Amino acid sequence: MKSMTGYGTARVQSKDVTVEVSIRAVNGRYLEPRFHLPREFVPHEAELKKILAQTLLRGTVDVFVSRRVKNTASKAEMIVNENLAKKYLSAYKQISKHLGVPFQVHLEVLARLPDVVKIEESYELFTGEDKLLKKAFTEACRNCDNERMREGKALRKDLEKLLAALEKQIKNISSLRGEVNAQLQEKFEQKIRARLKGNEIDPNRLSQEIVIQLEKADINEEITRLNEHIKNYRLLVGSPKTEGKKLDFYTQELLREVNTIGSKSQVARITQSVVEAKTLIERLREQVQNVQ
Repeated sequence: MKSMTGYGTARVQSKDVTVEVSIRAVNGRYLEPRFHLPREFVPHEAELKKILAQTLLRGTVDVFVSRRVKNTASKAEMIVNENLAKKYLSAYKQISKHLGVPFQVHLEVLARLPDVVKIEESYELFTGEDKLLKKAFTEACRNCDNERMREGKALRKDLEKLLAALEKQIKNISSLRGEVNAQLQEKFEQKIRARLKGNEIDPNRLSQEIVIQLEKADINEEITRLNEHIKNYRLLVGSPKTEGKKLDFYTQELLREVNTIGSKSQVARITQSVVEAKTLIERLREQVQNVQ
């Protein structure tokens, strides 16, 4: 079992560049990756998605990648706009002539004017840098997955505890079933006799009516299905496969059966166990939302 929550980082470097990858994963119905890449790495996003999908099957995943070049000067180019510098110089001369101020301009002042000298970084990758990216990303995915496995072990323990507590409530409900049916039988018989007071009552017809009413109120089928669902639930919890969606389905089925028992219940002790069971199932549902 794996959790959908995890975090993993990795850093790989060469003589020219350092690549660092951080992956943060949280709950999600499907795999939803969100990449935050330097522009140099954008062309490799599709390949990174494929690597991610091989490890993390579900969840909302944020991927942060940073790139630090050790010698930035080797990857930059200085561009001098000579035409623009000439226009600035001509404009200064015109202002000098118009105002009658002696013309005097220093070269460094002219070079600092907007867009006269620009430094443009090259966004080409160093040789082998794509392999560095892939290596760092794969390692970060593995570290994140290991964290999800560790979280998954804790989730399994919590689910097993909740299942044991739920099973205890179901056994309590089942133990009360015979007593409840006896009470209901007496109650139905009294109700039918009260309605037919003064009339001759056919014992066979009376028995048939009571059986019909008891069948409607009996919770044996719900208890049987609950026990079967818990059995399957335990198999899924112990499975090494990704079973989050199936667990979510069985959680809904558990709640459905318990709600049915609650609607049939006419005894306070069963109602109390139903309330406890629904609380446990809600806690199961919350935990299952974290399972991959």
